[in-house]
Amino acid sequence: MLSCMSRRCAVYARISVSSEESVSIERQLRAAEQYVAARGWQVVVTYTDDGVSATRNRPEDRTGWRALMDSTETFDAVIIWKIDRLARRITDFWSTVQVLEERDRSLVSIQDNLDMSTTVGQIVAGVMAGFAQMEAEAIRDRVTAARRHLLHNGRIPGGTIPYGWRTVPNPDGAGRVLAQDPERIEYVRGAVERVQHGASIYSVVQWLDDVSAPLPRASQKGRKRTGWHYGTVERLIRNPVLAGMLPYNPGNATKVRGEDVVRDEHGLPVVDEKVALLPVAEWRALVRQLDERDSGQSKPRALRSKTSPLLSGLVWCAMHDDAPVRMHRGTTQKRHSYYCPKCHQAISNIEPHVIEQFLALKGEHVRWSVVEEVYEGGAALLPEIEQRLDELDAAIRGASSRDERRRLQDQQATLLDLRDEKRAEAPQVVLREVQSTHTYGEDWAEATTVEEQRAVLDDALEAIEVRRGRVGRGLDTSRLTFRWKMPHQLGAVAAPSDEELASWAAS
Repeated sequence: MLSCMSRRCAVYARISVSSEESVSIERQLRAAEQYVAARGWQVVVTYTDDGVSATRNRPEDRTGWRALMDSTETFDAVIIWKIDRLARRITDFWSTVQVLEERDRSLVSIQDNLDMSTTVGQIVAGVMAGFAQMEAEAIRDRVTAARRHLLHNGRIPGGTIPYGWRTVPNPDGAGRVLAQDPERIEYVRGAVERVQHGASIYSVVQWLDDVSAPLPRASQKGRKRTGWHYGTVERLIRNPVLAGMLPYNPGNATKVRGEDVVRDEHGLPVVDEKVALLPVAEWRALVRQLDERDSGQSKPRALRSKTSPLLSGLVWCAMHDDAPVRMHRGTTQKRHSYYCPKCHQAISNIEPHVIEQFLALKGEHVRWSVVEEVYEGGAALLPEIEQRLDELDAAIRGASSRDERRRLQDQQATLLDLRDEKRAEAPQVVLREVQSTHTYGEDWAEATTVEEQRAVLDDALEAIEVRRGRVGRGLDTSRLTFRWKMPHQLGAVAAPSDEELASWAAS
């Protein structure tokens, strides 16, 4: 190693938040230059990491530090402002010091007055690194506690505000709270209603572009957005804020939003009905609907299959004794087809025949829809209790300590007691048929999208069963058996008699 009087030095500076003027990059570099000049040393290279956390990023994972280590310049000391500029964890600190020593380089910390080329410097540095880790953990705990306190009190601690919402002064005290943005919430409502009625995410993207819905802010500075994106709309629909719940996933360092939300002392979601667009159960059903879709129309154009989703889920193979098997969509020699995943029978180009039969047998009849009505007792919380119990099962198995496992088990026991109470207040679900003012044929004629056509078919058809038949060109219609809803209303509607017309006129 060169003597201290002729040291060649590399300077390294790091900061997590650019607005911290007390330890800004400029101040760190200026202090290093003054420190080196006072000792007659020489700065040969300078490297920085701006906006990089030492808690989340090891030195070797940072661009500036990697460039310093890869530099071909000759130097024998690395000058830093303070030990916590290099690392916030003891293990990271000592592994970095070891790499430097292997290259015959030492570390010098200005604020800590440490020169690790000496034994005393190394001992003191170990103690200082320990304090740096303790300070980082204390800061993290304070920030986490403060954020949790704000969220549990309905206040917004900062961060990205979801599209369709805004922050407003808290009417009940200090800080700001979430509220619907009157200029954008109707676009969110329109997107949700379309998905609920069977529209694909891609068609919602097209609708938002067609109505010139204001775009979300670009996630990167200087990035110009020219239209709505598939991923943006899907994340919007899946955001629990639609149900008045706030995402809360402490410790999540990824760029993907976690699935958990702010919860109360029982572990149940905290719901702000003033913020919500949907009841919690309805939002969860909407997310499940997205998860379970196999329609090609539910995907972006680049991923969309070339088959029609009009009959998806309606076509069943009847060649099995135990129960019919749902047939999957596909293509046979470039023709739309359905095939059985068990016996592999296939049938092609049945849509024109199905539509013909539908219009002939149901077209003149008044359309009926089945509506599910739920009469709540006191059991609106049951779905949320069951959801949380499932989550607790997994959390208990994955608990990292006995105390954490015990805390989760206590919460589980409390929820089980609460579930027993609520089960005594279970809701009554009634399926009710509702008559339309239009016929099936009229609604079919007005349907402009596959989703709208499918909704009309769903009200008329229970299923189409397929059996094996003759092999050859053209469709063997004898292979198809239609199971109609309200089968007593099929065929042409007879013209009313003179007596019926007179009766109607009199009434």
